[in-house]
Amino acid sequence: MKLKLKEILIYLLSIILLLASFTFSLHFLFNKDSVIINFIDSNIHEDFEIEIANNLEDINNFLKDYLFIENYLLKRNKNEIIIQLKIKKPFAINNLTNEVIFTDNTIAPTNYFKLNYLEGINLIDISQNSIHINNYLNEYYQSLSALFDIDQIEYIEERRYNLVLSNGRIIMLPKVVDSKLLYFIKNNIDLIDKSTNYSKYLDLRNFHNKTIRLK
Repeated sequence: MKLKLKEILIYLLSIILLLASFTFSLHFLFNKDSVIINFIDSNIHEDFEIEIANNLEDINNFLKDYLFIENYLLKRNKNEIIIQLKIKKPFAINNLTNEVIFTDNTIAPTNYFKLNYLEGINLIDISQNSIHINNYLNEYYQSLSALFDIDQIEYIEERRYNLVLSNGRIIMLPKVVDSKLLYFIKNNIDLIDKSTNYSKYLDLRNFHNKTIRLK
């Protein structure tokens, strides 16, 4: 009788240990699977967010290949992981190459970004190959955009730019964009607009030779 009782106790203990182990395993798996990953104020496409989430263990090495990400912040709070990405400032979007061009000349495919982010980039690059922002354009683009309502930009022969305005007019810039050109435009653009009926282009390519053309 004592032997049977001992066997029963051993059997019950084994069952208890098995159930405890099973419960612990379920609890571990449940907590692991219930980790919530939140991207805060993210302009990144959902597919790329999933790629990042799958590489959290080595996120530094993973993100360093994506140069359009300026920096990131990652916080862990119990079963929640919060990720905030800071993207570099965009300059233009090229719909021919499907690329976003950033102000530091970093280029990234459009499929990395959400549609509303892409739609918020106002300047369209219509170059056959994505634009390169040279030192002249980098220094004077803000001044040019204050003078003209620029919709599109085109990089010509890898040396100069055309600006396409919202009214369809084209401003042909010279290779060298400098303070002298900006001074001339500021002091003469109103006069040119009022005294001429040009509707196609204003050619400033030979401005430094004191020659401009318009049509």
